[in-house]
Amino acid sequence: MELPKIKLVSDFWDYYDHWFDGSDAEIVFERRSTGGMDRLQMLEYLKSLGLRVPAFGRVRDLYDRERQVWQGYVDITSVVVYLDERAHRGEGKVLLSLRDAMEQYPDHLATEYIPALPSGHGLTWRYLQVGDKIFWLKCTSHSDWRSNCGDVEIKVLSREKDSYNDKIRHPLYAVDFVPAGNRLYAVDFNVAPGIKGTGVEELLPPREAAEAIKKAIAHSV
Repeated sequence: MELPKIKLVSDFWDYYDHWFDGSDAEIVFERRSTGGMDRLQMLEYLKSLGLRVPAFGRVRDLYDRERQVWQGYVDITSVVVYLDERAHRGEGKVLLSLRDAMEQYPDHLATEYIPALPSGHGLTWRYLQVGDKIFWLKCTSHSDWRSNCGDVEIKVLSREKDSYNDKIRHPLYAVDFVPAGNRLYAVDFNVAPGIKGTGVEELLPPREAAEAIKKAIAHSV
């Protein structure tokens, strides 16, 4: 089918942007770095999809649960506190002991800290969906607890068979997982993931990326 004209409105630039249409476009695709759900909505949404997520809640609630040794909240020693619940890309969050978090940010949202590497450095696996194009990435920081900050290395692990996920109706999104033993914890859902610099652009040409997003938008309207 012939694709409708779609204009991109964004607060950052990516490698495929120039293949979107101009001001006469029929549809607007908004891709903003602070768009989508806030952190609490995001965690609840990921849980509703059947994904495993870290323990989460307001710091005081996690602290009280830990003190009472409730099942599922045992041994929470450190937490990630969200100072900005709409931030992505490693921004707007701090890693603290649960006790320090209780003293400094008792009413802030926090998640249990899941260490992925013995060094304490960050490691995440990213499921990236660009229209019907699917990739798995590995993001490792060699200098920071956040996988996308500091000295970062990104590798494309695989490209999956083209398909849509009927449960997640977004033309572009990424889900980040922290691997811990034989478990994966979903920790982030991003509807405006940056792709440039990940290596995906070497496998997915810019025009194909833009057209995949356009097709997904047309498929959903």
